Amino acid sequence: MDKTGKVKSLNNEIKKLEKVREEIQNECRHKNTHLKFEDGTSTVRVYCIDCEKKMGVPGPRDVELFLSGK
Repeated sequence: MDKTGKVKSLNNEIKKLEKVREEIQNECRHKNTHLKFEDGTSTVRVYCIDCEKKMGVPGPRDVELFLSGK
C-alpha cells in the first residue's frame, strides 16, 4: 500500500473510532466532572471524568480554585 492509501486507511479508522467515542459520550450521564486545560491551549474547560466529553465553561471562582490547586 502506498502512502496515500495508508493515509486514507488511517483517516477511515479515525472516523470509526470518533463515532464510537461519540456514542459512548452520548450514553454517559456525566455525573462527575473536573476542570482541565483544553489540549494545546491555556483555556480551562469542564470535562466529564468518565467519558472525557467537554461539558462547558467553568465559572470564574471554579477557575480560581483550579489554578490555585485547591
